[in-house]
Amino acid sequence: MIFHQNVEYNFLLIENRSNFGINRITVFAFGKDANGMSIDWKEYEVLAFRECKRIFSHCEIQHNIYVDGLFSKRKRQIDIQVRDQQGQLIIIDSKKYNKKVDIKTVESFIGMVKDVGADKGIIISEKGFSKSAINRAHYGEDNVEVDILNLHELSMFQNETAIPYAGKYGVIAFAPFCWIIDGTRRNNMVASLYRRGYSFEEAALNKEWAYINFWDKDCEIGTLDELVAWQNADLLDADKDGIIQEICSDSIRIRVFKSKKYPCTEVTLYREFKRFILFAVLFSPDNMIDKNIEKMKFFLLKAFPLNVIQPN
Repeated sequence: MIFHQNVEYNFLLIENRSNFGINRITVFAFGKDANGMSIDWKEYEVLAFRECKRIFSHCEIQHNIYVDGLFSKRKRQIDIQVRDQQGQLIIIDSKKYNKKVDIKTVESFIGMVKDVGADKGIIISEKGFSKSAINRAHYGEDNVEVDILNLHELSMFQNETAIPYAGKYGVIAFAPFCWIIDGTRRNNMVASLYRRGYSFEEAALNKEWAYINFWDKDCEIGTLDELVAWQNADLLDADKDGIIQEICSDSIRIRVFKSKKYPCTEVTLYREFKRFILFAVLFSPDNMIDKNIEKMKFFLLKAFPLNVIQPN
């Protein structure tokens, strides 16, 4: 299904009658052949390609191609190459190893992502990844986005889609690259977002996560300016020495709040719709803040507004 930003959608809530929650859309696929037999690396690569053709159905996708390296000045072999609808280049490398992928493999792949001029990269492996490999993929300070998955996780890669809602309003939401949407109900949180492979508690401990909420404009505070001013006053009441910086980017309003009382920087991003305001509150280490702000901007810009119709 293709959604359009200038169209208003209604969502009939039929499985959850609560006034506060989230519905998730997921699709499952198998990591072995139809008979449940293990497959060799060539078959594994073909299976990954078929899965990518299904997932990236509206994109240009190629299998087993060679491109000129920008820096190496030699041909580089790419298992799967995807050009998405925004023109971004994603390369995918399948690893049918009998052990976990280590940091050297991830380092080598990051080098290839840079060399072929790709925007993002994905490594697929059924045996998993060492902790250092995961950290290198997710926390490198270079401007390269790399995710690491098994084939089953790949099948859900473009389907990390959810419908968070509160009261009369909701959105169809898409998880940022490498992150998931967690619909667990928590105090003042419609949903939370954090890196794939972590629990909410681990993400909070790492000080890298976000939560989202809705603001109904049909109330005393009915505009984005009023909401931001009210929240700013509340933040400065809690810490009069706190520093607030506000910026606008791609129709997204952003507030950065730094406080010695906070364990890390807090960034709130807002997107205004006709009847409500959707906002995401991000907590991030300073060395990852630019990347993570871009992830939250993606989340907000890709959100499609819904009117939630709850049955009597």
